[in-house]
Amino acid sequence: MDEAYKKSFEIRLTGATWDMPQDIGEWLGRLLLLYGVPFNYLVPDEAMLPSESIRFFCLDPGWMKCLLEGACSVGKSSSLDEVFDQNLRNRFLDLAGRKAKEVRSGERGAPNWPLTGFLLRSDLVEGWQGLEMKASGVDGQGNRIDPLPALRIDRLSPNIMLCLFNGKVTEIEIRQPPEGLHFGAAFDSHSNAYRKYHLRKLTPAESAGDQLSQEFGINVPMRSDRRVIDIQALAKQMEQALRGVDALDGPFTSAEFAVQMVDPPGKASFTAPTGGLS
Repeated sequence: MDEAYKKSFEIRLTGATWDMPQDIGEWLGRLLLLYGVPFNYLVPDEAMLPSESIRFFCLDPGWMKCLLEGACSVGKSSSLDEVFDQNLRNRFLDLAGRKAKEVRSGERGAPNWPLTGFLLRSDLVEGWQGLEMKASGVDGQGNRIDPLPALRIDRLSPNIMLCLFNGKVTEIEIRQPPEGLHFGAAFDSHSNAYRKYHLRKLTPAESAGDQLSQEFGINVPMRSDRRVIDIQALAKQMEQALRGVDALDGPFTSAEFAVQMVDPPGKASFTAPTGGLS
């Protein structure tokens, strides 16, 4: 290319306003969210993500900029393309970030760097297809955001899930699907028996429906084969226990029994390492 023309082109390009084609912008936005990035680039050694573990991470803007520049370098066929890339590569990260917000929620605007997330490897991912992820965190100015908007929530394999959020994650809450209501009791290793916790007050007072203390509970009576609950005995023990603490007003019917036995979907909370996501 003639050097005089090249210099003139650089001046015109620098002062011009240029909109990225829609399909290219969407492609770069998805790339910023790690779509299409080989998994061994994210986790180079299996020991870094052992079974039944969670690992928090932060996207390095420098690393992501190099990723985007490398992707955009494919297909260059002339020195004119190189000049074009040189003037645009400082904008790749900003343009891709704006498109990345649109991938999941359709929102526009710049993302709140640092973008952070986590990888979860667990049988729960495979066993519960509708796991819900809620994140709390802060934006780039340290302002509290609850909930922190999700940019990507995907299963990468049957037991591995990748979640990426728009900001710095501080806390994660993982819940079973809301349709997972069930009758349940917890196994108590100390007594080697099942025990029913989370009993609720059944009184007309304002506190009706409130749970009794975590320590308050009853052992679940079993039939002789130890695999079937003795429902009648359990209902009697439950009624006696509730009346003993003035948590029952009125008859104890199948409706009250059902209220006591229903367990909400399980949840687990995790706190991100304070110094690892910056």
